[in-house]
Amino acid sequence: MESLVNQLNEWENQLLVLFSFTLQVFLFFTGGLRQRTKNSALRFFIWIAYLGADYVAVYALGLLSWLEDTGKDKLKGTHQLAFFWTPFLLIHLGGQDTITAFAIEDNSLWLRHLLNLMVQVNLALYVFWKSTSDHRMQLLLPAILAFVAGIIKYGERTWALYSGNLKTLVELDVPMYVQRLAAQFVRDGNIVFMALYSMRSVRYVFGDVPFYHASFDPTGRHRVQPDLLPKFLEVELSLMYADIYTKAVVLRTMSGTILRGISRVSIVAAFVLFCVGNKEKYNSVDVAITYVLFIGAFFLEICAMFMGIMSPWTCAWLKDRKYCDWLSRFLLSKNIAGWRLNKPLWSNSMGQYNLFNYLGQYDRQSSSLKRRAMAMIRKVANVAGGRPAVKLWISKLLDTKVVEVDEEIMRCVIQMVLQYRSDRSSLRQQWPNLSPLIHKLLGMHGVDFGRIIVLFHIYTEVQLSRYSPTGQDGETNCESLVEVCRKLSNYMIYLLATHPDMLPVKGFDAMLQLFHSRYTTPENLGIGGGHGHGHGQDSAILGQAMEELRAWDLPEPHPSCTETMLLEIREAWIQFIIYAAVKCPSQMSAAQLARGGELLTFVWLLVAHYQLRDTGIGRIELSNVHGAQVLFYALHLPQVPAN
Repeated sequence: MESLVNQLNEWENQLLVLFSFTLQVFLFFTGGLRQRTKNSALRFFIWIAYLGADYVAVYALGLLSWLEDTGKDKLKGTHQLAFFWTPFLLIHLGGQDTITAFAIEDNSLWLRHLLNLMVQVNLALYVFWKSTSDHRMQLLLPAILAFVAGIIKYGERTWALYSGNLKTLVELDVPMYVQRLAAQFVRDGNIVFMALYSMRSVRYVFGDVPFYHASFDPTGRHRVQPDLLPKFLEVELSLMYADIYTKAVVLRTMSGTILRGISRVSIVAAFVLFCVGNKEKYNSVDVAITYVLFIGAFFLEICAMFMGIMSPWTCAWLKDRKYCDWLSRFLLSKNIAGWRLNKPLWSNSMGQYNLFNYLGQYDRQSSSLKRRAMAMIRKVANVAGGRPAVKLWISKLLDTKVVEVDEEIMRCVIQMVLQYRSDRSSLRQQWPNLSPLIHKLLGMHGVDFGRIIVLFHIYTEVQLSRYSPTGQDGETNCESLVEVCRKLSNYMIYLLATHPDMLPVKGFDAMLQLFHSRYTTPENLGIGGGHGHGHGQDSAILGQAMEELRAWDLPEPHPSCTETMLLEIREAWIQFIIYAAVKCPSQMSAAQLARGGELLTFVWLLVAHYQLRDTGIGRIELSNVHGAQVLFYALHLPQVPAN
């Protein structure tokens, strides 16, 4: 055991440098996956690697400087080549093109990264200076060239963080080569190129900057067919993700391109000089590690170069250069017309959380083992006297799931927004079944939007529980409506429970306390009373949900669930989502781009396209209306005077 510890101490620097390189490879190939997945485990590992990469590189630099100061023989004896790895640690600290910021807050802290840049560069130079000696002079020139590449790479990361700040992005303009091709973009009908042209306006929306001197996206929203709008929005959000969380903005500038070229030439020249130098006096393992670092840097640079070439910005630039038109056509046929439009650029999923899961009702599609495990956990939490917040956390951990955002949901949302934009008066809903309930909800004193969501969620669950297939014609359509209504209802509760900052609500705690005291009885949780976790308990909980509606003096749900009722429920939930999107802060919308995306973010950008935003362009004056009464504007119902 002691010999193993001694070996680890002996090879500590080598292991740290290789581990730092391994983390960079992992970040390069997984950093962009956050845009297209909601997998929590993958996001956790990327987060660990993102933080660990900096810590490992900084620790290795500090260790090298400490070894030099203490006069140990690791750098002056058999491991003389270790000092040559300091510029590679700077390259690693510069990060990868696919991920510069893990969260939106990282861009706001670019000054902190600038300070780290100055400190770490000075530390690396100090290590290098302390390590120089006559017998290492042959490595002086390649080391200097590698330092140039490392400083440029680290500087690129800080520059990218500054450029990715929402306040900085609004100052960027669309490149001239995109503006020159605007008319051709519209004529060709390529939604990717039209999305490029609209990026200036999209940045204004994300930056909450009023855009009064020109209409929003004059080419895109008037030319894109409604059935292509989801993909059009998807491309816009993908381009915005690249601007915020990667080095894309920096590498599109002339200065960034020149600096990247200098860094590549420098690292190639350093590699050539290292290869032709005499390496016999150095440890063979150290020489092999140095080759791994060089070759690994080349490999990542080549991959980054191909990613840059396949960018739609590059395709537009080549298309503007007539002599490169053949290359542009090739990339268009292989990339934009194929990969960009056929593969999803986000997770294409929406979270689902049903409030009745918290109350003890379980998804019957779950396996019996999972249902028993969930029941046992809830029993333990209840016996232990857990607080509602703890039980909610357990319930969200166990019961939250994701479903695919199908075309029907997107079509309904787009149709509602288009109809609302063209003629608002036509959207004054009659809703013979739901109007009494909606009027009652909106007229309740002191009830905010979050409580309305919860109460309407209860109403929806009670109503859907009364749906019974009859086997008649049109039954398939009704079953589809039931599924859509449940997805929309569960999605709004999911947002309320997990992302309340995206909604105009005061929080979920008050309603949670109410439900905890009224519903989480031993009978509901299966601790006595003889109730299992099947239809008997479901009926008991739904019965108590009816009592909840009566306690708020709300109208009784209809005894049957017809197609008309389902259509009304679906339209009401869609309008709830549209209103929530109108009020969603731009900072939260930008944050969701790195978490697989949210349906609400798509709706948020869609209403901005049609000038229905609450801030910025096309302002809707809702800020002076309080709580639930703001919903009158969203639901187009006669307004009750504000209190």
